[in-house]
Amino acid sequence: MNESHTKNLLEEAFSKVQEYNYLSYINLVKTYKRSFRDDYYQKHIANRVLEKFGLHLMYKSTLDDLESQSYARMGKWSSVGMLLLALKNPDEFDEVYNLFLDEDSRVTFDWFIKYRVAYAFLGELASEIFPPKISRAEYLSKISDIKVNNGLIDVHGYQIRTGALEAAQAFLFEQYSLEGKCKVDIGDHVIDGGAFEGETSFWFISKGADKVYAFEPDQFNYSILVGNIERNRVSNRILPIKKILSNKIGTFSFCSTGTGKSAVINEGKQTIQGITLDSFVEDKGLNRVDFLKLDVEGAELEILEGAVETIKMFKPKMAISVYHKPDDIVSIPKFILQLLPKAKFYLSHKCYTFSETVIFVNPRDN
Repeated sequence: MNESHTKNLLEEAFSKVQEYNYLSYINLVKTYKRSFRDDYYQKHIANRVLEKFGLHLMYKSTLDDLESQSYARMGKWSSVGMLLLALKNPDEFDEVYNLFLDEDSRVTFDWFIKYRVAYAFLGELASEIFPPKISRAEYLSKISDIKVNNGLIDVHGYQIRTGALEAAQAFLFEQYSLEGKCKVDIGDHVIDGGAFEGETSFWFISKGADKVYAFEPDQFNYSILVGNIERNRVSNRILPIKKILSNKIGTFSFCSTGTGKSAVINEGKQTIQGITLDSFVEDKGLNRVDFLKLDVEGAELEILEGAVETIKMFKPKMAISVYHKPDDIVSIPKFILQLLPKAKFYLSHKCYTFSETVIFVNPRDN
Protein backbone atom coordinates (compact mmCIF):
# COMPACT_ATOMS: atom_id res chain seq x y z
CA MET A 1 0.00 0.00 0.00
CA ASN A 2 1.38 3.40 -1.05
CA GLU A 3 2.15 5.90 1.70
CA SER A 4 -0.20 8.89 1.78
CA HIS A 5 1.33 12.08 0.43
CA THR A 6 -1.13 14.17 2.45
CA LYS A 7 -0.31 12.36 5.70
CA ASN A 8 3.35 13.20 5.15
CA LEU A 9 2.42 16.85 4.64
CA LEU A 10 0.39 16.88 7.85
CA GLU A 11 3.18 15.29 9.84
CA GLU A 12 5.70 17.80 8.51
CA ALA A 13 3.38 20.71 9.31
CA PHE A 14 2.71 19.45 12.86
CA SER A 15 6.43 19.04 13.46
CA LYS A 16 7.22 22.57 12.24
CA VAL A 17 4.43 24.09 14.33
CA GLN A 18 5.68 22.28 17.44
CA GLU A 19 9.25 23.41 16.79
CA TYR A 20 8.10 27.00 16.20
CA ASN A 21 6.08 27.04 19.43
CA TYR A 22 9.00 25.67 21.43
CA LEU A 23 11.43 28.28 20.09
CA SER A 24 8.86 31.01 20.75
CA TYR A 25 8.54 29.79 24.33
CA ILE A 26 12.31 29.81 24.86
CA ASN A 27 12.61 33.34 23.45
CA LEU A 28 9.74 34.51 25.65
CA VAL A 29 11.43 33.16 28.78
CA LYS A 30 14.66 34.95 27.84
CA THR A 31 12.78 38.19 27.26
CA TYR A 32 11.10 38.02 30.66
CA LYS A 33 14.43 37.42 32.38
CA ARG A 34 15.97 40.45 30.70
CA SER A 35 12.99 42.70 31.32
CA PHE A 36 12.14 41.79 34.91
CA ARG A 37 12.57 45.26 36.40
CA ASP A 38 10.23 47.30 38.56
CA ASP A 39 9.89 50.01 35.94
CA TYR A 40 8.96 47.39 33.33
CA TYR A 41 5.54 47.11 34.92
CA GLN A 42 5.00 50.80 35.53
CA LYS A 43 2.37 52.43 33.40
CA HIS A 44 3.61 54.97 30.86
CA ILE A 45 2.70 58.42 32.17
CA ALA A 46 0.88 59.32 28.94
CA ASN A 47 -1.41 56.31 29.32
CA ARG A 48 -2.66 57.60 32.65
CA VAL A 49 -4.30 60.37 30.66
CA LEU A 50 -5.10 58.54 27.42
CA GLU A 51 -6.88 55.63 29.08
CA LYS A 52 -9.50 58.03 30.42
CA PHE A 53 -10.52 58.48 26.78
CA GLY A 54 -10.34 54.78 25.91
CA LEU A 55 -6.91 55.08 24.30
CA HIS A 56 -3.60 53.39 25.01
CA LEU A 57 -0.05 54.13 23.96
CA MET A 58 2.27 51.27 23.04
CA TYR A 59 5.58 50.74 21.31
CA LYS A 60 5.41 50.04 17.58
CA SER A 61 7.32 46.78 18.10
CA THR A 62 4.57 45.65 20.49
CA LEU A 63 1.90 46.56 17.95
CA ASP A 64 3.77 44.65 15.22
CA ASP A 65 3.91 41.59 17.47
CA LEU A 66 0.17 41.74 18.12
CA GLU A 67 -0.64 42.14 14.42
CA SER A 68 1.58 39.21 13.45
CA GLN A 69 -0.30 36.99 15.90
CA SER A 70 -3.75 37.87 14.53
CA TYR A 71 -5.89 35.77 12.25
CA ALA A 72 -8.85 36.18 9.93
CA ARG A 73 -11.89 34.40 11.29
CA MET A 74 -12.77 32.91 7.93
CA GLY A 75 -9.19 31.73 7.54
CA LYS A 76 -9.17 30.14 10.99
CA TRP A 77 -12.51 28.37 10.41
CA SER A 78 -11.50 27.18 6.95
CA SER A 79 -8.05 26.02 8.09
CA VAL A 80 -9.28 24.08 11.13
CA GLY A 81 -12.00 22.48 9.01
CA MET A 82 -9.54 21.49 6.28
CA LEU A 83 -7.21 19.99 8.87
CA LEU A 84 -9.99 17.81 10.28
CA LEU A 85 -10.98 16.66 6.79
CA ALA A 86 -7.40 15.86 5.84
CA LEU A 87 -6.89 13.83 9.01
CA LYS A 88 -10.08 11.89 8.36
CA ASN A 89 -9.78 11.38 4.58
CA PRO A 90 -6.17 11.91 3.43
CA ASP A 91 -6.76 9.70 0.38
CA GLU A 92 -9.23 12.23 -1.06
CA PHE A 93 -6.59 14.94 -0.81
CA ASP A 94 -4.07 12.61 -2.46
CA GLU A 95 -6.45 12.15 -5.39
CA VAL A 96 -6.59 15.89 -5.93
CA TYR A 97 -2.82 16.21 -5.65
CA ASN A 98 -2.44 13.59 -8.38
CA LEU A 99 -4.70 15.60 -10.71
CA PHE A 100 -2.14 18.37 -11.09
CA LEU A 101 0.05 18.04 -14.14
CA ASP A 102 2.91 20.42 -13.39
CA GLU A 103 5.42 20.81 -10.58
CA ASP A 104 4.35 24.37 -9.72
CA SER A 105 0.80 23.19 -9.00
CA ARG A 106 1.98 20.32 -6.82
CA VAL A 107 4.32 22.59 -4.89
CA THR A 108 1.42 25.03 -4.40
CA PHE A 109 -0.78 22.19 -3.15
CA ASP A 110 1.89 21.12 -0.64
CA TRP A 111 2.26 24.69 0.59
CA PHE A 112 -1.53 25.11 0.80
CA ILE A 113 -1.96 22.06 3.05
CA LYS A 114 0.98 22.83 5.33
CA TYR A 115 0.15 26.53 5.59
CA ARG A 116 -3.47 25.77 6.49
CA VAL A 117 -2.37 23.36 9.22
CA ALA A 118 -0.07 26.01 10.66
CA TYR A 119 -2.77 28.68 10.32
CA ALA A 120 -5.15 26.54 12.36
CA PHE A 121 -2.72 26.87 15.29
CA LEU A 122 -0.83 30.11 14.68
CA GLY A 123 -2.96 32.39 12.52
CA GLU A 124 -0.93 34.87 10.44
CA LEU A 125 2.29 33.56 11.99
CA ALA A 126 1.90 30.54 9.69
CA SER A 127 3.71 32.50 6.98
CA GLU A 128 6.87 32.51 9.10
CA ILE A 129 7.02 28.71 8.88
CA PHE A 130 5.57 28.19 5.42
CA PRO A 131 6.00 31.47 3.51
CA PRO A 132 3.90 31.93 0.37
CA LYS A 133 5.62 32.31 -2.97
CA ILE A 134 4.83 36.03 -3.02
CA SER A 135 6.04 37.92 0.05
CA ARG A 136 4.18 40.73 1.76
CA ALA A 137 6.97 43.15 0.81
CA GLU A 138 6.76 42.15 -2.86
CA TYR A 139 2.98 42.45 -2.79
CA LEU A 140 3.06 45.95 -1.28
CA SER A 141 5.78 47.00 -3.69
CA LYS A 142 3.59 45.96 -6.62
CA ILE A 143 0.63 47.87 -5.23
CA SER A 144 2.76 51.02 -5.09
CA ASP A 145 2.98 50.83 -8.90
CA ILE A 146 -0.77 51.41 -9.19
CA LYS A 147 -1.53 54.89 -10.52
CA VAL A 148 -4.43 56.82 -8.97
CA ASN A 149 -5.87 59.94 -10.59
CA ASN A 150 -8.78 61.75 -8.94
CA GLY A 151 -9.78 58.62 -7.06
CA LEU A 152 -9.63 56.43 -10.19
CA ILE A 153 -7.21 53.59 -10.87
CA ASP A 154 -5.47 54.09 -14.21
CA VAL A 155 -4.59 50.68 -15.72
CA HIS A 156 -4.26 49.43 -19.29
CA GLY A 157 -5.96 52.53 -20.65
CA TYR A 158 -9.01 52.24 -18.39
CA GLN A 159 -10.00 54.44 -15.45
CA ILE A 160 -11.65 52.32 -12.78
CA ARG A 161 -13.04 53.20 -9.39
CA THR A 162 -11.89 50.33 -7.19
CA GLY A 163 -9.33 49.52 -4.52
CA ALA A 164 -5.60 49.32 -5.19
CA LEU A 165 -5.48 45.78 -3.75
CA GLU A 166 -8.19 44.54 -6.13
CA ALA A 167 -6.62 46.29 -9.13
CA ALA A 168 -3.17 44.89 -8.36
CA GLN A 169 -4.54 41.37 -7.89
CA ALA A 170 -6.22 41.48 -11.30
CA PHE A 171 -3.86 43.53 -13.46
CA LEU A 172 -0.39 43.18 -11.91
CA PHE A 173 -0.45 39.67 -10.45
CA GLU A 174 -2.89 38.40 -13.13
CA GLN A 175 -4.60 36.18 -10.60
CA TYR A 176 -6.84 34.47 -13.16
CA SER A 177 -4.23 33.52 -15.72
CA LEU A 178 -1.61 30.78 -16.06
CA GLU A 179 0.37 31.58 -19.16
CA GLY A 180 0.60 28.64 -21.54
CA LYS A 181 -1.78 26.55 -19.45
CA CYS A 182 -5.09 28.29 -18.87
CA LYS A 183 -5.98 31.89 -19.73
CA VAL A 184 -8.45 34.16 -21.47
CA ASP A 185 -7.80 34.41 -25.20
CA ILE A 186 -8.76 36.97 -27.81
CA GLY A 187 -12.44 36.72 -28.69
CA ASP A 188 -13.42 34.73 -25.59
CA HIS A 189 -16.83 35.08 -23.95
CA VAL A 190 -16.35 35.16 -20.17
CA ILE A 191 -18.57 34.61 -17.14
CA ASP A 192 -17.24 36.74 -14.29
CA GLY A 193 -18.86 35.40 -11.11
CA GLY A 194 -18.18 37.82 -8.28
CA ALA A 195 -17.30 40.82 -10.45
CA PHE A 196 -17.11 43.23 -7.47
CA GLU A 197 -16.41 46.68 -8.97
CA GLY A 198 -15.30 45.37 -12.33
CA GLU A 199 -11.53 45.10 -12.00
CA THR A 200 -11.45 41.49 -13.24
CA SER A 201 -13.97 42.19 -16.01
CA PHE A 202 -11.81 45.04 -17.29
CA TRP A 203 -8.73 42.86 -17.06
CA PHE A 204 -10.49 40.21 -19.16
CA ILE A 205 -11.30 42.66 -21.96
CA SER A 206 -7.76 44.08 -21.75
CA LYS A 207 -6.64 40.54 -22.62
CA GLY A 208 -8.91 40.43 -25.64
CA ALA A 209 -12.17 38.99 -24.33
CA ASP A 210 -15.02 39.93 -26.60
CA LYS A 211 -17.84 39.70 -24.02
CA VAL A 212 -17.83 39.57 -20.22
CA TYR A 213 -21.02 38.79 -18.30
CA ALA A 214 -20.29 40.40 -14.94
CA PHE A 215 -22.41 39.02 -12.06
CA GLU A 216 -22.43 41.24 -8.96
CA PRO A 217 -25.39 41.09 -6.54
CA ASP A 218 -24.26 43.73 -4.01
CA GLN A 219 -26.09 46.99 -4.84
CA PHE A 220 -23.20 49.25 -3.79
CA ASN A 221 -20.60 47.27 -5.73
CA TYR A 222 -22.96 46.95 -8.69
CA SER A 223 -23.47 50.72 -8.92
CA ILE A 224 -19.70 51.25 -9.02
CA LEU A 225 -19.38 48.48 -11.63
CA VAL A 226 -21.98 50.16 -13.84
CA GLY A 227 -20.28 53.54 -13.39
CA ASN A 228 -16.94 52.05 -14.44
CA ILE A 229 -18.51 50.52 -17.54
CA GLU A 230 -20.18 53.80 -18.54
CA ARG A 231 -17.08 55.91 -17.84
CA ASN A 232 -14.95 53.73 -20.10
CA ARG A 233 -17.65 53.24 -22.76
CA VAL A 234 -17.42 49.45 -22.82
CA SER A 235 -21.12 48.58 -22.40
CA ASN A 236 -20.91 46.56 -25.61
CA ARG A 237 -18.27 44.31 -24.04
CA ILE A 238 -19.02 44.17 -20.29
CA LEU A 239 -22.64 43.35 -19.42
CA PRO A 240 -23.47 43.77 -15.69
CA ILE A 241 -26.03 41.42 -14.10
CA LYS A 242 -27.35 42.17 -10.62
CA LYS A 243 -28.27 38.61 -9.70
CA ILE A 244 -26.83 35.75 -7.71
CA LEU A 245 -25.59 32.66 -9.49
CA SER A 246 -26.49 29.46 -7.64
CA ASN A 247 -27.73 25.88 -8.09
CA LYS A 248 -31.38 26.90 -8.16
CA ILE A 249 -33.68 29.68 -9.31
CA GLY A 250 -35.42 31.70 -6.61
CA THR A 251 -35.13 34.37 -3.96
CA PHE A 252 -32.15 34.36 -1.61
CA SER A 253 -31.45 36.06 1.72
CA PHE A 254 -28.43 38.26 1.16
CA CYS A 255 -25.98 40.17 3.35
CA SER A 256 -24.80 43.25 1.45
CA THR A 257 -21.60 44.78 2.80
CA GLY A 258 -20.42 47.01 -0.05
CA THR A 259 -17.17 45.02 -0.02
CA GLY A 260 -15.94 41.79 -1.58
CA LYS A 261 -17.40 39.88 1.39
CA SER A 262 -21.10 40.14 0.50
CA ALA A 263 -22.70 36.70 0.59
CA VAL A 264 -25.86 34.61 0.71
CA ILE A 265 -26.70 33.84 4.35
CA ASN A 266 -29.89 32.71 6.06
CA GLU A 267 -29.89 35.75 8.34
CA GLY A 268 -29.43 38.24 5.50
CA LYS A 269 -31.60 41.34 5.83
CA GLN A 270 -32.01 41.73 2.07
CA THR A 271 -33.39 39.48 -0.63
CA ILE A 272 -32.16 39.11 -4.18
CA GLN A 273 -33.06 37.07 -7.22
CA GLY A 274 -30.91 34.04 -7.92
CA ILE A 275 -30.51 32.07 -11.14
CA THR A 276 -28.44 29.19 -12.43
CA LEU A 277 -25.81 29.65 -15.10
CA ASP A 278 -27.64 27.05 -17.17
CA SER A 279 -30.87 29.08 -17.05
CA PHE A 280 -28.99 32.28 -17.89
CA VAL A 281 -27.32 30.69 -20.92
CA GLU A 282 -30.67 29.33 -22.13
CA ASP A 283 -32.60 32.57 -21.55
CA LYS A 284 -29.99 34.68 -23.34
CA GLY A 285 -29.51 32.16 -26.12
CA LEU A 286 -25.74 32.15 -25.65
CA ASN A 287 -23.91 30.05 -28.20
CA ARG A 288 -20.56 30.07 -26.42
CA VAL A 289 -18.97 30.31 -22.98
CA ASP A 290 -15.18 30.17 -23.17
CA PHE A 291 -14.02 31.07 -19.67
CA LEU A 292 -15.65 30.79 -16.25
CA LYS A 293 -14.22 32.71 -13.28
CA LEU A 294 -15.72 32.30 -9.81
CA ASP A 295 -14.79 34.09 -6.58
CA VAL A 296 -18.08 34.18 -4.71
CA GLU A 297 -17.38 33.87 -0.99
CA GLY A 298 -17.83 30.11 -0.71
CA ALA A 299 -20.70 29.60 -3.18
CA GLU A 300 -18.44 28.27 -5.95
CA LEU A 301 -19.63 24.65 -5.76
CA GLU A 302 -23.31 25.66 -5.79
CA ILE A 303 -22.74 27.70 -8.94
CA LEU A 304 -20.97 24.80 -10.62
CA GLU A 305 -23.91 22.55 -9.70
CA GLY A 306 -26.17 24.99 -11.53
CA ALA A 307 -23.88 25.08 -14.56
CA VAL A 308 -23.62 21.39 -15.43
CA GLU A 309 -25.16 21.61 -18.90
CA THR A 310 -23.18 24.77 -19.75
CA ILE A 311 -19.92 23.11 -18.73
CA LYS A 312 -20.68 19.92 -20.63
CA MET A 313 -21.78 21.80 -23.76
CA PHE A 314 -19.11 24.52 -24.04
CA LYS A 315 -16.22 23.00 -22.06
CA PRO A 316 -15.04 26.41 -20.80
CA LYS A 317 -11.67 27.08 -19.30
CA MET A 318 -12.09 27.84 -15.61
CA ALA A 319 -10.48 29.74 -12.75
CA ILE A 320 -12.26 28.85 -9.51
CA SER A 321 -11.40 30.08 -6.01
CA VAL A 322 -10.82 27.20 -3.59
CA TYR A 323 -9.85 29.03 -0.40
CA HIS A 324 -13.19 29.86 1.23
CA LYS A 325 -14.61 26.62 2.63
CA PRO A 326 -12.68 23.80 4.35
CA ASP A 327 -13.47 21.24 1.64
CA ASP A 328 -13.15 23.50 -1.45
CA ILE A 329 -9.72 22.16 -2.35
CA VAL A 330 -11.23 18.66 -2.63
CA SER A 331 -14.92 19.02 -3.49
CA ILE A 332 -14.55 21.52 -6.34
CA PRO A 333 -11.96 19.68 -8.48
CA LYS A 334 -13.69 16.33 -7.88
CA PHE A 335 -17.02 17.76 -9.06
CA ILE A 336 -15.47 19.27 -12.19
CA LEU A 337 -13.60 16.04 -12.96
CA GLN A 338 -16.93 14.19 -13.16
CA LEU A 339 -18.06 16.61 -15.88
CA LEU A 340 -14.74 16.97 -17.70
CA PRO A 341 -12.73 13.79 -17.14
CA LYS A 342 -10.09 14.75 -19.73
CA ALA A 343 -9.50 18.28 -18.43
CA LYS A 344 -6.10 19.52 -17.26
CA PHE A 345 -5.92 20.81 -13.66
CA TYR A 346 -3.55 23.38 -12.18
CA LEU A 347 -3.28 25.24 -8.86
CA SER A 348 -2.06 28.77 -8.25
CA HIS A 349 -1.67 31.17 -5.33
CA LYS A 350 -0.69 34.77 -6.07
CA CYS A 351 -1.03 36.48 -2.72
CA TYR A 352 0.90 36.73 0.55
CA THR A 353 -2.03 35.68 2.79
CA PHE A 354 -4.23 32.56 3.01
CA SER A 355 -6.63 34.07 0.43
CA GLU A 356 -6.73 33.87 -3.38
CA THR A 357 -5.87 30.22 -4.05
CA VAL A 358 -7.28 29.40 -7.49
CA ILE A 359 -7.74 26.10 -9.29
CA PHE A 360 -7.46 26.29 -13.08
CA VAL A 361 -9.22 23.83 -15.38
CA ASN A 362 -8.50 23.56 -19.08
CA PRO A 363 -10.57 21.02 -21.01
CA ARG A 364 -9.39 22.40 -24.36
CA ASP A 365 -6.33 21.75 -26.45
CA ASN A 366 -4.88 25.24 -25.99
